[in-house]
Amino acid sequence: MDLPASYSAAELSSIEACKRLVTEFASLIDANRTDELIHLLLPEATFARPTAPDNVVTGAQTIVQAFASRPKDLVTQHLNLNIRITLTGPDSATGESVVVLYRANGNDTLEPGKGRQATGPLLGTWSDTFVRTPQGWRFKDRRGRVTMFT
Repeated sequence: MDLPASYSAAELSSIEACKRLVTEFASLIDANRTDELIHLLLPEATFARPTAPDNVVTGAQTIVQAFASRPKDLVTQHLNLNIRITLTGPDSATGESVVVLYRANGNDTLEPGKGRQATGPLLGTWSDTFVRTPQGWRFKDRRGRVTMFT
Protein backbone atom coordinates (compact mmCIF):
# COMPACT_ATOMS: atom_id res chain seq x y z
CA MET A 1 0.00 0.00 0.00
CA ASP A 2 1.34 3.41 -0.95
CA LEU A 3 1.01 6.02 1.77
CA PRO A 4 0.94 9.69 0.85
CA ALA A 5 4.15 11.59 1.55
CA SER A 6 2.11 14.01 3.62
CA TYR A 7 -1.45 14.78 4.56
CA SER A 8 -3.22 18.12 4.59
CA ALA A 9 -4.69 19.43 7.83
CA ALA A 10 -8.19 18.64 6.48
CA GLU A 11 -7.17 15.05 5.68
CA LEU A 12 -5.63 14.58 9.12
CA SER A 13 -8.79 15.97 10.70
CA SER A 14 -10.93 13.50 8.73
CA ILE A 15 -8.69 10.57 9.67
CA GLU A 16 -8.81 11.56 13.35
CA ALA A 17 -12.61 11.95 13.24
CA CYS A 18 -12.98 8.40 11.88
CA LYS A 19 -10.58 7.01 14.51
CA ARG A 20 -12.66 8.79 17.14
CA LEU A 21 -15.80 7.00 15.90
CA VAL A 22 -14.07 3.63 16.38
CA THR A 23 -13.07 4.37 19.96
CA GLU A 24 -16.30 6.17 20.87
CA PHE A 25 -18.37 3.20 19.66
CA ALA A 26 -16.52 0.89 22.07
CA SER A 27 -16.65 3.41 24.92
CA LEU A 28 -20.41 3.82 24.63
CA ILE A 29 -20.95 0.05 24.68
CA ASP A 30 -18.67 -0.41 27.68
CA ALA A 31 -20.38 2.44 29.56
CA ASN A 32 -23.81 0.89 28.81
CA ARG A 33 -24.82 4.06 26.95
CA THR A 34 -25.81 2.20 23.81
CA ASP A 35 -28.72 4.56 23.07
CA GLU A 36 -26.07 7.15 22.14
CA LEU A 37 -24.72 4.94 19.33
CA ILE A 38 -27.45 6.50 17.18
CA HIS A 39 -25.28 9.64 16.90
CA LEU A 40 -22.42 7.65 15.33
CA LEU A 41 -24.45 5.90 12.63
CA LEU A 42 -26.07 6.85 9.35
CA PRO A 43 -29.82 6.12 9.47
CA GLU A 44 -29.29 3.32 6.91
CA ALA A 45 -26.11 1.94 8.54
CA THR A 46 -25.36 -1.77 8.54
CA PHE A 47 -23.62 -3.66 11.34
CA ALA A 48 -22.44 -7.18 12.14
CA ARG A 49 -20.94 -8.15 15.52
CA PRO A 50 -17.61 -9.96 15.49
CA THR A 51 -19.31 -12.90 17.24
CA ALA A 52 -22.06 -13.07 14.58
CA PRO A 53 -20.47 -11.81 11.34
CA ASP A 54 -23.15 -13.28 9.08
CA ASN A 55 -26.02 -11.65 11.01
CA VAL A 56 -26.12 -8.18 9.42
CA VAL A 57 -28.39 -5.67 11.15
CA THR A 58 -29.67 -2.79 9.01
CA GLY A 59 -30.74 0.64 10.21
CA ALA A 60 -29.39 2.79 13.04
CA GLN A 61 -32.49 2.32 15.21
CA THR A 62 -32.36 -1.46 14.76
CA ILE A 63 -28.65 -1.52 15.64
CA VAL A 64 -29.28 0.47 18.82
CA GLN A 65 -32.18 -1.84 19.73
CA ALA A 66 -29.91 -4.87 19.24
CA PHE A 67 -27.48 -3.44 21.80
CA ALA A 68 -30.31 -2.54 24.17
CA SER A 69 -31.40 -6.20 24.17
CA ARG A 70 -28.05 -7.43 25.49
CA PRO A 71 -28.12 -9.03 28.95
CA LYS A 72 -28.27 -6.30 31.60
CA ASP A 73 -25.62 -8.01 33.71
CA LEU A 74 -23.06 -8.13 30.86
CA VAL A 75 -19.98 -6.01 31.55
CA THR A 76 -17.57 -5.48 28.65
CA GLN A 77 -14.22 -3.86 28.02
CA HIS A 78 -13.24 -3.31 24.39
CA LEU A 79 -9.71 -2.37 23.37
CA ASN A 80 -9.32 -1.04 19.82
CA LEU A 81 -5.83 -1.33 18.36
CA ASN A 82 -4.01 -0.76 15.07
CA ILE A 83 -6.69 1.61 13.79
CA ARG A 84 -5.93 2.37 10.15
CA ILE A 85 -8.07 4.85 8.21
CA THR A 86 -7.89 5.31 4.44
CA LEU A 87 -9.57 8.31 2.85
CA THR A 88 -11.35 7.15 -0.29
CA GLY A 89 -12.72 10.58 -1.22
CA PRO A 90 -13.34 13.97 0.36
CA ASP A 91 -16.41 12.61 2.18
CA SER A 92 -15.70 8.88 2.42
CA ALA A 93 -13.21 6.60 4.14
CA THR A 94 -12.60 3.00 5.10
CA GLY A 95 -11.06 1.65 8.27
CA GLU A 96 -9.52 -1.53 9.62
CA SER A 97 -8.79 -2.20 13.28
CA VAL A 98 -8.19 -4.93 15.80
CA VAL A 99 -10.48 -5.41 18.79
CA VAL A 100 -9.77 -7.23 22.04
CA LEU A 101 -12.86 -7.95 24.13
CA TYR A 102 -13.14 -9.04 27.74
CA ARG A 103 -16.52 -9.88 29.27
CA ALA A 104 -17.69 -10.30 32.85
CA ASN A 105 -20.91 -10.83 34.76
CA GLY A 106 -21.96 -7.63 36.52
CA ASN A 107 -23.50 -9.71 39.31
CA ASP A 108 -20.10 -11.17 40.21
CA THR A 109 -18.26 -9.75 43.20
CA LEU A 110 -16.19 -6.68 42.47
CA GLU A 111 -12.94 -7.45 44.31
CA PRO A 112 -10.98 -4.41 45.53
CA GLY A 113 -7.85 -3.95 43.48
CA LYS A 114 -8.82 -6.77 41.10
CA GLY A 115 -12.24 -6.07 39.60
CA ARG A 116 -14.42 -8.92 38.37
CA GLN A 117 -13.42 -12.31 37.00
CA ALA A 118 -13.48 -11.92 33.20
CA THR A 119 -13.88 -14.31 30.31
CA GLY A 120 -11.86 -13.93 27.19
CA PRO A 121 -10.17 -12.39 25.58
CA LEU A 122 -11.74 -12.55 22.17
CA LEU A 123 -9.61 -11.05 19.42
CA GLY A 124 -11.12 -9.83 16.22
CA THR A 125 -11.17 -7.27 13.48
CA TRP A 126 -13.42 -4.44 12.38
CA SER A 127 -13.87 -3.39 8.76
CA ASP A 128 -15.57 0.00 8.62
CA THR A 129 -16.95 2.35 6.01
CA PHE A 130 -17.38 6.01 6.96
CA VAL A 131 -19.24 8.91 5.34
CA ARG A 132 -19.01 12.61 6.13
CA THR A 133 -22.42 14.19 6.68
CA PRO A 134 -23.36 17.78 7.55
CA GLN A 135 -23.30 16.59 11.20
CA GLY A 136 -19.81 15.07 10.88
CA TRP A 137 -18.40 11.64 10.09
CA ARG A 138 -20.65 8.61 10.64
CA PHE A 139 -20.47 4.83 10.23
CA LYS A 140 -22.08 3.60 7.02
CA ASP A 141 -21.07 -0.02 7.57
CA ARG A 142 -19.35 -1.82 10.45
CA ARG A 143 -18.42 -5.51 10.11
CA GLY A 144 -16.68 -7.52 12.78
CA ARG A 145 -15.07 -10.93 12.78
CA VAL A 146 -13.52 -12.97 15.62
CA THR A 147 -10.05 -14.19 14.72
CA MET A 148 -8.93 -15.82 18.02
CA PHE A 149 -10.35 -16.83 21.39
CA THR A 150 -9.11 -18.44 24.58
